[in-house]
Amino acid sequence: MHRFRSALHWSMVILFVAVLILPVKSGHAEQFEYRRPKDGDSFLIRLRGLDIDLRLISVDCPEYGQEYGKEAREFTDNWLRKGPSYIEYDNRTQDRYGRVLGYVWRRGKMLNYELVRRGYCLAVYYPRTHLHFEIIRKAEELARKEKLGIWADGGLEMTPAQFRKNKKRR
Repeated sequence: MHRFRSALHWSMVILFVAVLILPVKSGHAEQFEYRRPKDGDSFLIRLRGLDIDLRLISVDCPEYGQEYGKEAREFTDNWLRKGPSYIEYDNRTQDRYGRVLGYVWRRGKMLNYELVRRGYCLAVYYPRTHLHFEIIRKAEELARKEKLGIWADGGLEMTPAQFRKNKKRR
């Protein structure tokens, strides 16, 4: 029985890797089925028959225990429940944690942009994934100017990256 489980586990790992390394061009998009939220910028999806973690590109939402973390998660969850969504890939399709990276679209609107524009998260530049960074950065400028969400009181006490680092130290 143990051999069967081990073989099944490795078969699933190989299938998962094969699915993720299939050739994907930058700007290519494909539909997925939304499963559930993890936080504002990551969630579980069903893609090519597998349940996969997806991480939004060019954004960093507050963590769930951080101020505005719950609001960001709820916004993402509500947005994704409103209809079919598509993932658009950039030059890099996976992060170091094995999550699929992408921009998420529904009816011509991008979730990454909408989160930043409403003040639920920060725009973050990553050198290998920056296809839409400029419009996401401009969305942050507008949210700051209009004092939306995290910008209502001038920003977060600490960035989500600082919050995660601080949490690890405990």
